[in-house]
Amino acid sequence: MLSLGKIDHIHICVSDASKAIAWYQRVLGLHPDPRYRPLQDEPHAVTMLANPSGTVRFAVSQSETANELPGSVAFVVGGQDFLDWIDRLAGERVASRDGVTIARDSVRDHHFFCSISFVDPFGNPFEIVSYDHTWLAGKLKLAQTSA
Repeated sequence: MLSLGKIDHIHICVSDASKAIAWYQRVLGLHPDPRYRPLQDEPHAVTMLANPSGTVRFAVSQSETANELPGSVAFVVGGQDFLDWIDRLAGERVASRDGVTIARDSVRDHHFFCSISFVDPFGNPFEIVSYDHTWLAGKLKLAQTSA
C-alpha cells in the first residue's frame, strides 16, 4: 500500500529572510545546510536550515506577502513511491499551486533530489520529495544539466 515517508522539511514564508535565518540560528540552533546552497539561486530562493543531525529542516523563503501565504509540509519517499504518488495525485486530479493537474512533467529537478508540489482542496500546500535523483532522472528522462 502506498504511504508517505517521514516529514522531510517544513517550508516557511517570511517577510525578511536574513532576519528570520538569524533568529532560527540563534534561538532554535538551525543552520544553513550547504547541500541545499543551489536552491538559494533559484527564482524562488530558499535557504534550507537544519539541526546538527539533519532530523529537523526548515525551508525558508522570503515573500512580501509572507503573512498571507501558508507554509507547506514536505514528505520524503523513495523513488518508486515518488512515481506512484505522482500517478495517484494525477488520478485524483489533484492540482499544483498553479492550478494545473499534477502529472509526471510537474516534477521539479533540484539536481540531487526531485519534488512535486500540490495543494489540497482548501489551498493548503504540500510537497513530496525523493532523493533517489539518479534513478528518477532516468525514469522521468530529466534533462541532465550541470548544477
